[in-house]
Amino acid sequence: MRNLRTCVLFVVVVLLVSAIAVARQEIWINRVEESGRLLVPLRGILESFGATVEWDDAYKMVTIYRAGDEVVMYVNDHSAYINGDECYLDVPPRLIRSRVHVPLRFAGEALGGTVHYHGSYVDIAVPGAGSLTVYIRSTGGPPPGQSATEIAPFTRTRQVRDSDLRGYSNWQLTLMRNEIYARHGRPFNNSYIRSYFLRQSWYKPDPGYRESRLSRLERENAEYIRDYQVMNFPVNGPATRP
Repeated sequence: MRNLRTCVLFVVVVLLVSAIAVARQEIWINRVEESGRLLVPLRGILESFGATVEWDDAYKMVTIYRAGDEVVMYVNDHSAYINGDECYLDVPPRLIRSRVHVPLRFAGEALGGTVHYHGSYVDIAVPGAGSLTVYIRSTGGPPPGQSATEIAPFTRTRQVRDSDLRGYSNWQLTLMRNEIYARHGRPFNNSYIRSYFLRQSWYKPDPGYRESRLSRLERENAEYIRDYQVMNFPVNGPATRP
């Protein structure tokens, strides 16, 4: 694995090449935040400045090509792959209203620049590259750690890894694990779990639910998340309430 800082800088250079190139321009974005981080849309700006962005909806995967380099990122996954080498991202890409978003402050500061918030807009200054003003529309966004509809939509399409689970609380992991069953209509006896999923517009409890509705991948991912909880929360085991 290459040096972490090198990986981070490489990812940021690819993702924010557009911000550097249009340093004297102004852009507008909707306000979307997670853990105090402002997230910005990925597609569009990059393509305007020579990068090629490909989206695989089945795997929720973004592949970015530029100057002979390849960056692969998965929605809600803390790992990015730079020419095949794995790097860790503290806030992963998020799928919000059908658009992939990445953190703005992290990107600006990793470039060696400065980021200043002024309420409704943000100034980013990069030495030798000028500045970019980002105006923010106050429209809100999904809760931290969630896509627009689900906590972990990737559990239906690929194997779960430890990097997907780091940073989540024991209770959040319980919800992530049971989300796999909830997609297929499983009713829940636990009142806390039941109450959470009844608030999700996509959840439809089915009295005729059967475990056989789950794919092999989904069963394996549910077991993987539970094993992770047992290992990382050995005193109380998987949480049954917030």
